[in-house]
Amino acid sequence: MQRKIIAVVMSALLMSGTAFAHTNSIGYVGDGSGGLNFWYGSWHSGTTFNEAEIKIEGTDSSGNTITFSDGNGGTQNYSIDAFTLLTPSSPAGLISGVNFFTSDGTQLVAYDPTGASNGGTTQESYTWQGINYQNLVTGNYTFTYIPLGSAESSYPNQSPTADWMPMDNVILSLSITLTSGDLNGDANNNGILDINEVAAGASGGSGPTVVSQGSSTSVAYVAGTVGNIQTVSRTQTVTTWDNMSDGTTQNTQSTNTTLSPFEGRVDQVSTVKDVTSSTLRNLNFYNIQTIKMNSKMNNGMNGNTNGLVIGGTKELKNGVTVMGGVTRLNTHLSGNDDSIDAETTSFSIGVANKGVSLEVRRENTDYTVSRTIGDFANGSETSSIDTSAKVMYSPNTGKIQPVIGYTRGEHTVNGYTETGSTQTARTVTDKSEMYGYGTVGLSGDLGLVDFSLMHHTDDVNDISLGLEKETDQFTWRIDGIRSISDKGITNAISAGLVIKF
Repeated sequence: MQRKIIAVVMSALLMSGTAFAHTNSIGYVGDGSGGLNFWYGSWHSGTTFNEAEIKIEGTDSSGNTITFSDGNGGTQNYSIDAFTLLTPSSPAGLISGVNFFTSDGTQLVAYDPTGASNGGTTQESYTWQGINYQNLVTGNYTFTYIPLGSAESSYPNQSPTADWMPMDNVILSLSITLTSGDLNGDANNNGILDINEVAAGASGGSGPTVVSQGSSTSVAYVAGTVGNIQTVSRTQTVTTWDNMSDGTTQNTQSTNTTLSPFEGRVDQVSTVKDVTSSTLRNLNFYNIQTIKMNSKMNNGMNGNTNGLVIGGTKELKNGVTVMGGVTRLNTHLSGNDDSIDAETTSFSIGVANKGVSLEVRRENTDYTVSRTIGDFANGSETSSIDTSAKVMYSPNTGKIQPVIGYTRGEHTVNGYTETGSTQTARTVTDKSEMYGYGTVGLSGDLGLVDFSLMHHTDDVNDISLGLEKETDQFTWRIDGIRSISDKGITNAISAGLVIKF
């Protein structure tokens, strides 16, 4: 009679819904070595004892029934074991909706202490009892709660307490497919052990908590050169994340922003060539003189050139004049956060007779370049060779004489690889080009003062003015030259003397 009364009471309690809910959560956590801790949670706090048993049965991945020891040396298709683990805080590794559930009266749903998953009734667990299984294999399992007083219970004559009374029939059992991830302790297969992902005592099994935020900023650069301009496009990536209490990171997000590009010039070598050639083409190599040039270029580079000319002429008995000389120039230009230094040595030989002159020149220049573009800096060293021949005709028509001529040459720059910032370092191959230009103009000798006005077909115009004083052995000269082109303006002044041999 007593057993019937207990059965009726248990049935009423189990069917009465959440109003009498006591054991209200169920879950499992792999220990990482084939073992599994199975947990039941109760909404009673302060419970200090285990109660009842769990029945386990199942089939392996091939569909074969899994057998268990019957305790007497034989096997059976199930095992009923008492709970042996007890903890007053949520066990580590229980992840809501993955391996931690509650009941909504119809089915198991994700555990939520707020009651959102089970119809709104707040049923938070405060005490957990559990059991450890070893040597489980992957397969389909059913875990069934065996309360005290049940026909399968080891204690059929005892009554269950309110502390561990199941909330409904749904919470009595859990049928699951245990995977290798479950048994290895990574039930959600995210590469993080569940016990590390959800710390012991984590509320609701919701996972580790955010302890701080982290961020990083990186910029990707892509450099390209068109003509005399190098452009570096920039894309900034800002990455943010949450640092979690278990040492992992979550909620990683990245935002890309296109920044304004860097721009910088790469025509330092050609600029020096423009400076030196525009003045050298009108310079008299056949005397001894010093040179001072000042240049202001349209690309933003400005600077000075200092030089020395050593040369002379010899008139032969047949009326032919033989000429020769060497010039040394040192040029420094800067601007746009760039600079270049160049050393030029030029040799010239020529002959003249009856207003016609033929001259051959060779220029060797060494360059040292330093340039900046945005946050980057690069340097380089290279050299060039320029060889040219010039023929000029200026008939003796009195004080004012017309001038006509043509120059043909080849300019070669050796290849180089820049040092410095790898993002913007350039490798430049050997470059060789032929050039030619015609010259037309006027020259005048007004005694103490002489002048010339020259136009060259490569869009360079020159104006020169000179003072000359002749003696028996020397001719003293001071010359001023202004060279104007679409590249810029160079002013030169020279002073020296012509030695008569």
